[in-house]
Amino acid sequence: MVFDLTISQILLRLVLGAVIGFSVGLTGVGGGVLGLQATTLVLGLDPVRAVGTTSLYLFFTNIASTFHHIRIHNVSHHTIRAILVAAVPANYLVSRWISTNSESAGFKNGLELLILIAVFLAVGAMALNALRREPEPQTIGTQKVLGVVPGLIIGLLFGALVGATSVGGVVLVPTLLLLGLPAHRTVGTTTTIITVLTLLTAITYGAGGESDIPTALTMAGGALFGVRLGSRLAVGLPEAILKKIMIGIVAAVALIMLMRRF
Repeated sequence: MVFDLTISQILLRLVLGAVIGFSVGLTGVGGGVLGLQATTLVLGLDPVRAVGTTSLYLFFTNIASTFHHIRIHNVSHHTIRAILVAAVPANYLVSRWISTNSESAGFKNGLELLILIAVFLAVGAMALNALRREPEPQTIGTQKVLGVVPGLIIGLLFGALVGATSVGGVVLVPTLLLLGLPAHRTVGTTTTIITVLTLLTAITYGAGGESDIPTALTMAGGALFGVRLGSRLAVGLPEAILKKIMIGIVAAVALIMLMRRF
């Protein structure tokens, strides 16, 4: 467990967790993208193990926030059910398939490419979300309801994406906003769905030995401080600036990943 790490390794993971937590607390998104980049670029984990580790880290980081959103009724239970009914099986099947093929060098190379595509997809989704105009505030009773078919499609794609890459929140947030879910409920709903799927992903990868539990726990410990600090600073900054900061951070590291690969 954590005692397998040296003092310097523990400090590095605490710092990484704090930095990622700070970014998430400051902007509200990007934990999966930054966590995946930290575990691959900085810690040198192979892509399969990085996904399992990042998923466990995200679960521990998001669980308290999830219960908070549920307690203050900041979630859309209908949307959560509509998406998870397809996302859970899709997530398990993809996670299981990747975990059982993790020994293949060619498969890992393909997964690295998929992760890179997911990161750039996340950057694009974040940019679109930053550019979209805020809708007029909705009154109670006018909230759009996610249909069965859209829910199944989103669930299948999103569940598979999280299972394969641990990236998801930055893609789901703009998707739900475009479908008409109020902004405050979009955050709580996305956080809840991410918590469920990252737990399932972490368990599936962990069962195959593809999760660095000490690293995930240590980074989650650092995130507790980072999220709190980032959240406090976010209060005094305009939302448009916060979104641009996150896009810049994720895009810069995505370019580093691209240059390392090619």
